[in-house]
Formats: sequence, C-alpha cells, structure tokens
Amino acid sequence: MDSFPKSGIILVKYDRELAKITGRREEESMINEGQPFLLFLHFFLTTYPEIKKKYPPGELAFFLNGRPPADFETLSDGDVILFAAK
Repeated sequence: MDSFPKSGIILVKYDRELAKITGRREEESMINEGQPFLLFLHFFLTTYPEIKKKYPPGELAFFLNGRPPADFETLSDGDVILFAAK
C-alpha cells in the first residue's frame, strides 16, 4: 500500500498585470493530487507577496479549468489555473 499522495503537475497562467510581478506569463507547479485549491492559493500568495499587497481581497480573480473554483475544490494533474487582476 502506497501511503504517499500521488503528485501531479498543473499549469499556472497570469494575466498581463500579474505577469509584471511574477516575471512570467505561465509556469508549471507540482501539486499533490487532491490538494485543496485554497491551500494552493495560500502557497501562491506566499510565493508572490507583492500580489497580496497590491490586490486586496476581491481584487484578484482566479479560474480553475476555465471557471471559478467551487468551495473546497481539489487539484488534479493537468489542471490549469488562471490568476487575473480585476
């Protein structure tokens, strides 16, 4: 029995404004299958604290596979997340 979670790769895309902060339009990120989206969002905002400072709650939009993520939604290998400034 394998007790380690299965890993996966997701693609994270940024709109033009956020790309100015991140230095890239997109990047791959390794996740654990079943990782909550909210945990990834926390990781993202910790990695790029300038975004959190510039865009207070409600000023940042995010889409998981082309739609807003549902409460407690989890991530899977191959998912695509888009972060955009409102």
